[in-house]
Amino acid sequence: MTTTVPGMRSNKLVSMDIDQLRGWAAFMDRAMIVSLIATIMAVAALGVTTWLSFRFSGAVRAHEHAVIDRYKGMESHSVQVEQDVAAARERAAALEQEVSTARGRAVALEQEASTARERAAAFEQAAREANERAAQAANERAARESAAASEKARMPRFDTAEIKQRLADLGKLVREATARAVDPTQGSATEAPRPVQGEGPPESAAASRGGQPSPIVSSLRKYAGAKAAVFVLDQVSDAPVVGSTISAYLSDAGWAPQTWKWTGVAGILGVVVLIKEGSDPATVEAASTLVEALRSTGFNATKGDWPADWRRFRGALDGPQTPGPTEAPIRIVIGAKPR
Repeated sequence: MTTTVPGMRSNKLVSMDIDQLRGWAAFMDRAMIVSLIATIMAVAALGVTTWLSFRFSGAVRAHEHAVIDRYKGMESHSVQVEQDVAAARERAAALEQEVSTARGRAVALEQEASTARERAAAFEQAAREANERAAQAANERAARESAAASEKARMPRFDTAEIKQRLADLGKLVREATARAVDPTQGSATEAPRPVQGEGPPESAAASRGGQPSPIVSSLRKYAGAKAAVFVLDQVSDAPVVGSTISAYLSDAGWAPQTWKWTGVAGILGVVVLIKEGSDPATVEAASTLVEALRSTGFNATKGDWPADWRRFRGALDGPQTPGPTEAPIRIVIGAKPR
């Protein structure tokens, strides 16, 4: 159809079929719909991809954190295990040291026990020897006494000069005892009276008559100043007399004896001279000389070591408080006479 508008220039008319316009419009609608669908699908795909990416990255981060935490846990566990191993090694070393110390103590105890057994065996041997010497001395003394008794029975005479000499000796002993009692420097051991005639060794009376020191005093003066503790057994009746005689000898020789009465102890025979463990050679020599001098004087004397700690003793001691009974390095124990 041709249309002409009055007053205007006429253009070239384009004629288009309505069906074609409708076709183009339908095509454009389809294209728009397809484009819209494609756009929607692209947006959906992008959203799904983004969501999946977030989920995957979250899972990866969670896995990484789990791996890192597990690694940290393993590392801390390994450090703890290393610390436990080091502590176990230290404990093992400490246990080994304790075991070594215990072994050393066991060896020391065995050595001490062996030493104690040896000392006990030596003490028993010394006791047997002392018993044998005491028995021999008793036999010899009995023989001398029987011989003297028979001689006196054959010759019942009295010597006036001898009686006067004995009286003079007795007066001298009384004066010496009085001088020692007045002298404050003398100890309780020197204050004890000397034994009467016939109860002590024969050299004491002979030395007082001659005015010269007895051989035992002469031999002991070399060790003047030596300290000795005299333990007199309380259960022995004649022990105080013997103890006072030995204390007098030691005082005359320049020693420093102190006497204690020992109660609660029995079974000691003769005179036992004991030395403190670890004493100097001069003390050991002085004790040996004392034993030999007492034997030569007629005493049943033996030498030995204290069987326990020097500061420990059984029973009770009654005597001076100063010095103590455990300070002197030499002990002289006065026991019973062998029967």
